[in-house]
Amino acid sequence: MANTPRARALAKELRALRKARGLTLEELAAEVGLSRAKVSRVENAQQGIAEADVATLLAGLKVKGADRERLLKMARELDQPVWWELHKGLTSQITGLIDAEQRAVRITEVSMAYVPGLLQTRAYSRAIFEVGSKTMTEIDEAVNVRQVRQGVLYKSEPVKLAVFLDEGVLARPVGGPQVAAEQFRHVLKAIEQPNITVRVAPTSLGAHLGLDGGFSLLEFVRGNANIYVEAHNSGLLLNDPAEEPPFRATISKLGDVAMSPEQSARLIATYAVRFESEKA
Repeated sequence: MANTPRARALAKELRALRKARGLTLEELAAEVGLSRAKVSRVENAQQGIAEADVATLLAGLKVKGADRERLLKMARELDQPVWWELHKGLTSQITGLIDAEQRAVRITEVSMAYVPGLLQTRAYSRAIFEVGSKTMTEIDEAVNVRQVRQGVLYKSEPVKLAVFLDEGVLARPVGGPQVAAEQFRHVLKAIEQPNITVRVAPTSLGAHLGLDGGFSLLEFVRGNANIYVEAHNSGLLLNDPAEEPPFRATISKLGDVAMSPEQSARLIATYAVRFESEKA
């Protein structure tokens, strides 16, 4: 399967491994007995990537153990459709994001408008989608997809999720007081998991870098990363390392000024109680 997010991710790892070994395309091709053109096509996901070819390249690159097995598994599963690739209602940007979430070992979310999708309840998600132009069927599908995506937080080796929220997210009664209260109780329950942390940038800060816009930093094995930048009804998935510094700088600055996880939990609980009293 060529030129899919999974194929591009595998190709990128193979290319990085070659460069880390200090080999040119010609040198690796000569080492493993393949043509330079074939190695180039594999590294650029320009053709189907066969497991046998990957095994050959890994042997030439002296990759062994867990890394070898992980990359061979990626190659083996390239032609096995996954649920997000079969879902006709998803844009290429969203399928790229979901694929990246499945492969990530750590996700950092900077969310200034809403609780991020990986922590949303069904009712909260529905309230967000209902203000758009989607039909009821489209809303049901969008909510279901968002819920299924959350599985990455609870699998056997769950992704580590770090969230930075602006306090304005907590003050906004999305879906009404009852839905908002349930959402914040859900967040409080989620952060009991050792792989999930939420920190709040309080209103008292005034301006801060996070207000420039929400995004997700998705980090993979071997330090590779993608950036997903949110946009109206869409998004942009960036995979060029040269584009990462400003996003990492924002995360670093927020880490300096945001409330601690413990302080954030107390503030979230305060808002949950406030909305619970309003619905009573």
